Amino acid sequence: MKNQRYLVAFAIATVTVCTFPAHASVGGPGKQAVDKAAQNNQFSFVLFYRDNDTSAQEMNNQLKATLVNRKDSAIVAVKVDSEDDQELIKQFDATRMPMPAVAVIAPNGAVSGVFPQRVTQQQLKRSIVSPGEAACLKGLQENKIVLLCAKPTSESKIPSGVEQFKTDKSFNNRTTIVSVLASDAKEAGFLQQLQVPTDQKSSVVAFMAPPGVMIGVFNSDVSHTTLATKLAEAGRCCEDPNCNHHHR
Repeated sequence: MKNQRYLVAFAIATVTVCTFPAHASVGGPGKQAVDKAAQNNQFSFVLFYRDNDTSAQEMNNQLKATLVNRKDSAIVAVKVDSEDDQELIKQFDATRMPMPAVAVIAPNGAVSGVFPQRVTQQQLKRSIVSPGEAACLKGLQENKIVLLCAKPTSESKIPSGVEQFKTDKSFNNRTTIVSVLASDAKEAGFLQQLQVPTDQKSSVVAFMAPPGVMIGVFNSDVSHTTLATKLAEAGRCCEDPNCNHHHR
């Protein structure tokens, strides 16, 4: 398949925030609300505000109007001068963001949207991403290489080249494999955006590197060598000048 290198349109992986695992710590009331939402498989729409002024009220109303009938979302209000919610505030460096602002956190801890000052309903809805997209975002935001495997059936195996890449000592500690069903309706928009075909008889591999670079889309017969070489060609391999993949 054609190998393209371009910034992944779906990702906000360049957002400089520190993701935290779901249910990680007790924290303040804001963090507790986020953890509770994660346990309920809900997205947290964290509204950061400094004063309860007109702008903050308008953004809050926008959130309520957009999410009123959704059971997969929860609104969490956090005042940026709160001593109790420093974990969330520091995670997003919220004191330096134009207020008010909304940060969207998926159930797995990935950040799927950050919107300072104003936000549209379309942007808010788009922030509720599929499980596969959330997994890819989390990997990229944790500075990991991501191999997304779109499998034709649940019994389909991960391509051997992907498995070999994951076990390569040069990549194993910074690589994550995400598997989705190509026929999963929830993943359709995500796969389409990545230009991953969903009608193949074998798995298709989308290869991504932080902060949000699309290395390419490959058939199931892609080799470990090809993946490593393409990563090096994209300048995302490693910083070791003696790396064999660089030389290749």
